Amino acid sequence: MLYPPHFFTRVSYTAFIFPNQRISKKILQFRGDYTTYTFHVFIGVNNRFDTTRKEYYSMLRLMRKHARSWFVQALLGIIIIVFIFYFGSLRSGRQAETMAIVNDRAIGYHDFRNEYTRLLEFYREQYKENLTDEILSSLNLKQQALDRIINQAVILAKAEEYDLNVSEQEIRASLYSYPLFQRDGVFDPDLYHRMLRYSKMSPEDFELTQKKVLKIEKLERLIREGVKVSDQEIYDIYRIQNEKININFIKIPETLFTGTINPTDDELKQYLREHEEIFRMPETIQIAALAFSGKDYAGTLAVPEESIEDYYNRYKSEFMTSTGEIMPFADVRDDIHDKLSLSKGLDMAAAAARSANDIIYQEENFEEYARENKLEIKTFPPVSRRDILPIKDMEKYIFDMKEGETTPVLSDENAFYIVKVQKIEPSYIPTIEEVENEVRNKYVQAKSRDLARQKSEEIVSRLKKGEHFKDIATKEHLQLNQTGPFLPSSTIPLIGTSAELARELFVLSQKEPYPEKPFYINGNYFIVAFKEREEINVKDVDTEMDQLKNYLLQIKGEDYFRRWLEATKAAMINEGTLKIMADADKL
Repeated sequence: MLYPPHFFTRVSYTAFIFPNQRISKKILQFRGDYTTYTFHVFIGVNNRFDTTRKEYYSMLRLMRKHARSWFVQALLGIIIIVFIFYFGSLRSGRQAETMAIVNDRAIGYHDFRNEYTRLLEFYREQYKENLTDEILSSLNLKQQALDRIINQAVILAKAEEYDLNVSEQEIRASLYSYPLFQRDGVFDPDLYHRMLRYSKMSPEDFELTQKKVLKIEKLERLIREGVKVSDQEIYDIYRIQNEKININFIKIPETLFTGTINPTDDELKQYLREHEEIFRMPETIQIAALAFSGKDYAGTLAVPEESIEDYYNRYKSEFMTSTGEIMPFADVRDDIHDKLSLSKGLDMAAAAARSANDIIYQEENFEEYARENKLEIKTFPPVSRRDILPIKDMEKYIFDMKEGETTPVLSDENAFYIVKVQKIEPSYIPTIEEVENEVRNKYVQAKSRDLARQKSEEIVSRLKKGEHFKDIATKEHLQLNQTGPFLPSSTIPLIGTSAELARELFVLSQKEPYPEKPFYINGNYFIVAFKEREEINVKDVDTEMDQLKNYLLQIKGEDYFRRWLEATKAAMINEGTLKIMADADKL
């Protein structure tokens, strides 16, 4: 095809790849005899996705609008070519990327990608519908995947260095034990080969992989088996699980000194300067919306009587009373009519909203469209990210939009909406006059908490010098309490939840009755002291000896192997036999 000389006026491009990397855009601008068409083609790599919604949809909408024109068909051909060559070369280049080198053996990007995919599928299976973006982020799957493939390569390298062999018999035994290859509990060769063909893997490749897995498992087992457990350790773990403790404590609320604090104006101003980010006013957005209500459209609809009767006959269970009887048609006829009418009205409202959105989006005439179609523009008080927003899913869009831009069609159970960002007020640090009461409250709270901490630390110091708990409580007009006997855990009776205090409880005794410091828990400082432990029956340990020993062997074995692996990796890095090139945050 020949193109007129003025066909291309601007061309630039980029592309995008793998998770958390952002598309940048290339602009293809075509000018015909009467109109200039600009397309934002997203084909390029950057670190974040920051294009506006208008840029994102402009190409698709214009292409749909002018789908039969010669220049759009030419554009499609260009995009296809760019994607084939750009993404093809990008993918092949990424596949060859080296994540790490272990004993001159490269770990490639494809190893990382496969491990990442396995982990992702594992957690999807574990969490199912509860797997949120926040959970995925906290799992740090990229780092997990990178660590796992490097750890496996290091263990395999050490297994080979130690001449650990895996026999054909061991490989066969492992294959025969795979439930995936069994039929009625027995290994089935036909099923085995069929599953491998389905996975596009030859038996030789699979068995070579299995040999490596068995070598890794064998070295892990040998290292873990080097761990020993003494009778004293078994007794200690039994005592931890079964011995109850009783402690004395004094509670000092952080609000104890609130009434004694009266800050000056200069102190409040200084506090605001030192903690200005706490008081920062958030960015606020003034929005307006067009609503397309299902009820408004339902009012113009007539529902055929046969439709109402059909609904009643199909869904009689909806009209069942608490006694199991079905309500008469006459009693529910109007409710069914309204329900069906609203359903039809919502369909019409959705269509009207989509049509309006297309026009408003292309012509940028929000107010004019509302005026011409006699639609009310509803305004709202300014909103921020801290607020509960008045329209469902609105927060997904408006905080990334510019003034004058509109959202796609939003909806709730009653209506459809188009929302416009009218004005954006940037975040700012307020003056003391604007937030004096809030600053005063924060100042008093902080000072009172600091005084409570100082008093608690003073009491701990006095206890260590020999002063009695009861005497201190009397002198300071504080109440002395005790928890009563309980099994040590992170939740302490009458005190609250504190893993830090729970750890201290295991080492308290008559000789060492006091921790080194007070504990801040739920707005209070606690000073604790050992009172007594309940005696346990040593004979009961014998009944659980084997179970406790196996438990300890597992715990100690895992810890010992972890420390061995970290030490081995550190030594290999120092020797230059382990080189890690990849950064999980950049993958």
